[in-house]
Amino acid sequence: MMTKSSDKIINTLAKYDRFVTSKELAQIIGVSTKTIYRSVNEINQEYHIPIIKSERGKGYMLDYDHYLKLSGQSHEESSMMVKSPLERRNEVITTLLFTAPLAMNINDVYEKYYVSAELIRQDLVAINKILSKSDLVLERNGNYVAVKGEEQQIRRAINNALVQSKAMNTESINDFASEFEDLSNYDNQFLTTQIDWIQRSLRTTIPYPYNVNIFSHLYVLIKRFRNGKVVRNDDQTALEDKYRQLRVDNSNFWKVSNAVIQNTADYIHRDIPEIESYYLLEYLISMRYNHDFELDDSISSEASRLADYYIAGFRLNPHDQKAKALKSDLISHIRPMYNRLNNQIVIANKLLDDIKSEYQSLFERLKSLSAKAHHDGFLPWNISDDEIGFLTLYFAKYFEEASLHKQVLVMCASGVGTSKLLYAKIHRNFPDLNLVGIASKSDYENNYTKYSNVDLIVSTIPVVPRNNEQVILSSAMFNTQDKNRLSRYLNEKSANKTDDN
Repeated sequence: MMTKSSDKIINTLAKYDRFVTSKELAQIIGVSTKTIYRSVNEINQEYHIPIIKSERGKGYMLDYDHYLKLSGQSHEESSMMVKSPLERRNEVITTLLFTAPLAMNINDVYEKYYVSAELIRQDLVAINKILSKSDLVLERNGNYVAVKGEEQQIRRAINNALVQSKAMNTESINDFASEFEDLSNYDNQFLTTQIDWIQRSLRTTIPYPYNVNIFSHLYVLIKRFRNGKVVRNDDQTALEDKYRQLRVDNSNFWKVSNAVIQNTADYIHRDIPEIESYYLLEYLISMRYNHDFELDDSISSEASRLADYYIAGFRLNPHDQKAKALKSDLISHIRPMYNRLNNQIVIANKLLDDIKSEYQSLFERLKSLSAKAHHDGFLPWNISDDEIGFLTLYFAKYFEEASLHKQVLVMCASGVGTSKLLYAKIHRNFPDLNLVGIASKSDYENNYTKYSNVDLIVSTIPVVPRNNEQVILSSAMFNTQDKNRLSRYLNEKSANKTDDN
């Protein structure tokens, strides 16, 4: 089965009408050249003919005509988006899940894709494996297929499919709503009103990605009940008993959740069971808001313990004020994260690729720490890259702020004129950087002991550091290239600090 890297390779090559080297592709996508080589072979095997041409010394190029034909496309059909096998399967999964447990004709499902019977067979095998991870089964009877399983598992699988489709990577609700052709203006307005009502009732603002998660959950609920496909759980009373304590512990959230479900029932003219209020309650207590609510003390204690584990993993001083601020941020994120993990709620992180690229060592360090925390019993679950990406941002903020407190000396030949201009430009672009002063090269060389606390010298002329400082050469104009070099230095020092700890 093709991977996300394979999809990215196809989408990247589709943008170029030339050969692209494996090194270029690796840098664009953020993987190794070995991964590029392996993924290209997988893509060509998937399509049964080489849709990606390769030439030694030149790299790779997409055979666009072949690709369009095999994707059920032609130049005249430009209104239809080019779909990779991964995208096609994800769309089919979503279609089948929304219709579950009722069966659908395979020809109707695949009509718009123009693919062969063999590719359909391969798709269904791959889809069944994906669904099995959610305790669901894809049943085939002749020319009909249906997804079978419990309603809650179907909902979770739909949520996972929406995350995989990148629909939930949109930052605004309006952008998310535009991803679905069948979402009418009336439905969009109703759902948006419910989000606004939740925010007003809780006197808070629901930020991304939680606003999209709530909207998605209600959208799925409406579509499932409106189509009349929901199968009531025979053990619904037992489920409600299970959630009873959750209702007691979160009475304020429960009132809001119950009211939204009642509003939804009135809107679609359907009888929606009380268990749906509990499902929505799980979402409401699994989000981070712009201020903290009274939540379960046991979760707060566990969140504090995990925050301490991460901070100790980076060997930060827990008594330092900045480390204390970091811990507070981590606890505010970890508490709802625990609820998400416990309730199997998946969130998308639209910045994940950028985070992995910009803070690779920091991300990998947190991923390793998270796996160790799970092994050591500090974290009851393995957590996804999306969740680790959010945690990375808190540590990135901590180290970025720490790097800006470095002592920086500005230098030129005379100590006046160009150095003053350079000083002003650095200060304007890095207002939080601690610029300790301006010096001439001769003053520094003759009195270097008075600059022993300096971490970095930004100089318009070459100079040999006397106190093990880092030296960055710059033009007096402090152009874009100079700015980027200083920015990279600060980021690298932050990353190196995490590697050294």
